[in-house]
Amino acid sequence: MIDKMIVDADLCIKLGGSDKYRYLHDILPLVSKKIYMHTHAHGEVMMPSSAVSQLKDLIAEGKVELVNESGLEAKERAVYDAAYRNLEKVMIDPHRPNKNKGETCSLAYAKATGIPVFATDEMNLQPIIDSQLNTGIDDITCIRIVDIIQKAHDGEIDVPRKICKALWLVTGKKKEIFDKEIWPVEDTGT
Repeated sequence: MIDKMIVDADLCIKLGGSDKYRYLHDILPLVSKKIYMHTHAHGEVMMPSSAVSQLKDLIAEGKVELVNESGLEAKERAVYDAAYRNLEKVMIDPHRPNKNKGETCSLAYAKATGIPVFATDEMNLQPIIDSQLNTGIDDITCIRIVDIIQKAHDGEIDVPRKICKALWLVTGKKKEIFDKEIWPVEDTGT
């Protein structure tokens, strides 16, 4: 289990995409002891209603803590501002200033406060983090849905294959990829 991570809107939207299965609510707390979410990223979770509801429940139960830069001490705020500026150069389009803003705010907050894991389903974000933020001190690693399923496969979190496969499908991913590449049936993982 991860000690602490900050979560992105896209992961919440995908994991929370089912009214029937509460994967966001039930699985996210198995991945990390402490889960943070930047208020800007939280504001991006507007639909589906199942994701909004599950996230609201996680916050009410104290399993997800909403954070933002306004509560940072001066030293942390300086790190936040510098990290935000570095990311802004490569992630924010001045013509679409809100696109990627949740990720930018979340990553800058993680850098300022030493949160080592960013839970997202963005495929190409790790190289940006490596080039803009990771210096060998308080580095940040992305964890994606496939990584969460891998943790279940490896026995790090207690989620059976059947639930992982349903989660994979609910998030809009292909069954064949799950069965052939992610967690083959003949595989004896937990």
